[in-house]
Amino acid sequence: MRYAIALLAAVTLVGGAVAVAQDRKPPEKLVFQSKGGDVTFTHAAHVNREKGECATCHEKLWPQSAKEPLKSSEGCRACHQAGGKAFEMPGNCVRCHPTVSSPPRTAP
Repeated sequence: MRYAIALLAAVTLVGGAVAVAQDRKPPEKLVFQSKGGDVTFTHAAHVNREKGECATCHEKLWPQSAKEPLKSSEGCRACHQAGGKAFEMPGNCVRCHPTVSSPPRTAP
């Protein structure tokens, strides 16, 4: 009888862990409000680029929360720079800020 109860408890725990893991599936896309126009963050593309290694960005660049607001672009700059893993930020505004029609002008 003890064996049956232990087996039932183990199956329940494993099933619960699998259900929790499935609930933690990352969102495909996130949209953050920004002064420069809303940022559309394609989470799926970033996850694929990093081969599913969440620790590349979380927690050192970004908190692991879809509800946490984007506070700055500093985390973006870790990869989005000349010679970085991804396209450079200057001149590519619309790739992340789709509502921006052209790059902001700088004073001469």
